Amino acid sequence: MHALDYLGVVWLMSSIESWAQTNTPEPSRYLSVDPQTLGRLRILRVGDVELQLDGHRLLVRGKPVHLANKEFVILRQLMDNAGRVVTRCALLDNAWGPDRADARNYLEVHIRRLRTKIESDVDRPTRIRTVRGVGYIFDLPQDDGVRHAVATPSTGVPSPR
Repeated sequence: MHALDYLGVVWLMSSIESWAQTNTPEPSRYLSVDPQTLGRLRILRVGDVELQLDGHRLLVRGKPVHLANKEFVILRQLMDNAGRVVTRCALLDNAWGPDRADARNYLEVHIRRLRTKIESDVDRPTRIRTVRGVGYIFDLPQDDGVRHAVATPSTGVPSPR
């Protein structure tokens, strides 16, 4: 091995190391452990829709419903922001990441599938509504005299809405 070959290997290794450091996500961005929530089941509940975050389970009117991984990610983001519009871009970024060029139609397909699993009438959705030109909203239940609880993801303790 010549000296120039050795320098090339050193340069290549430092380039790979540099790339790995810049392209490896921070663990804290994806993992958050709150000591107060250890041992508790974290649940998002809006009306009769309950999403169990730790168990990756969906209950609609008390009955378990199967969710694909992307459906779970999309539904969690919508329920985390219940009552607020979530833009298409935010949903795409969260579910497919920045390289989401081909995912635009996928989002609409997954929203349609979620509606078939959650809505009473898929053609007239009352929970997951489209906000034209913007995105989607997971509507809070209409005031029916019953207080509905939404669990906060950080504590898992229901707060009245």
